[in-house]
Amino acid sequence: MSALEDGIAILGCFSFEEPALTQAELTRRVGRPKATISRVMKTLRDTGMLEFDAATRLYRPGIRLFELGQISRAHQSFLDLVQKHLQHVCAVGGHTGYITVFDGPQLAVLRMVRGSSPIAIASAPGYRAWPHATSNGRAMLAVLTDEEWQQRVPQKLPAVSRNSPQTHEELIERIQRIRETGRSCSSDETYEGVSSQGIAFRDPDSLEVIGVAISYPTGLGSAELKDKIAGLLDDMKRELERHSS
Repeated sequence: MSALEDGIAILGCFSFEEPALTQAELTRRVGRPKATISRVMKTLRDTGMLEFDAATRLYRPGIRLFELGQISRAHQSFLDLVQKHLQHVCAVGGHTGYITVFDGPQLAVLRMVRGSSPIAIASAPGYRAWPHATSNGRAMLAVLTDEEWQQRVPQKLPAVSRNSPQTHEELIERIQRIRETGRSCSSDETYEGVSSQGIAFRDPDSLEVIGVAISYPTGLGSAELKDKIAGLLDDMKRELERHSS
């Protein structure tokens, strides 16, 4: 293993949950000789990649890593970051994903990511739908204040399917459930035979609400698949919220 690989392995040990570690712990995790780790860590410290607190004997990521992170963030749009995470969700979950934004009273598909499954539910970019009748649309409405989403949604909800909210009162109940549980699901609504799970968040720079949905045939929606997709979307949302904080 090269010194560069050792350095990358050391830096990879740090996380939001463990922002500071001892040299002994880093040596244990990387699994390399103590002398090798000591030599690489000195280089990382000298170049600002690591900082050392003599009082606590703890190492933590240094200012140079922060600077590099800022450069990366400045040249990567939030939408591109959302797509990158969605590609992982689709590859692991196996089904098609969508990124959506509001377009007047409706939502519009901006980007589509195909999953690894040969069975694909496909809505091309530019496709529009009513937010109250989709999982990602309701998740997007849940991000807004009650006053904001009620101004956006028509007084008489367009009839889409019997499974969609028919009145504002029913929609309020769905939105409240999403806010309480963090989960938004739909089944046989916009399309018969299609189910989906959705999440939503704000672009930290533009504050635009962005929705994400994973769609799959209702007939394939086993409890195992639903839990798998829900977990992947939960992880995706946490990572994006960390980025925007």
